[in-house]
Amino acid sequence: MSWRDQFAKPSGAMGWIAGQLMAMKNGHRSTWVFSLLDLKPTDRVLEIGFGPGSDIAHASRAAAFVAGVDHSDVMVRMASGRNAQAINEGKVELKLGSAAQLPYPENHFDRVYAINAAQFWKDSVKTLTEVGRVLKPGGWVVLAVQPRSKNATEETSRQAGIGLSKSLASAGFEDVHTEMHQMPPVPTVCVLGRRAGKM
Repeated sequence: MSWRDQFAKPSGAMGWIAGQLMAMKNGHRSTWVFSLLDLKPTDRVLEIGFGPGSDIAHASRAAAFVAGVDHSDVMVRMASGRNAQAINEGKVELKLGSAAQLPYPENHFDRVYAINAAQFWKDSVKTLTEVGRVLKPGGWVVLAVQPRSKNATEETSRQAGIGLSKSLASAGFEDVHTEMHQMPPVPTVCVLGRRAGKM
């Protein structure tokens, strides 16, 4: 498994190192995404692909309850250690699982977000339909992608946004729109969509 693969699904000792790097390097990007996520103290929130758990910790300081699903057991262990107190207090719950089959009931969350995870989903429309299932009517999904491929450019980010926007629309989301934020090495694109219906 290459280093690049470790950022998609961390495993073993290399995965642990990849997780530590993610925790250290992505603070600026996360701050911007959270400004768009606009969490309220009463919100129930889900992060898909939480990695080392730094953003789970951030979200748990702003929302009533934060759940997380990640397909890497290494990241579940790392994030559980980082969020041990909030887990003990019942504010955070972390599970090993798949974005395509979320272990939560319908209409369960006010917000769902994923940071640098959506580009790895094999069938984004099917996965986003599943995200819509666990979102309350009127709830928002926020998907941020900062491409890290070898020759990524601003256009790579733009195309990622276009693709996710189409997938959100196909999955039945409304008010789909895109934001772009300049940061090194390439801009981060964030695509937002609202589940049909009212809260």
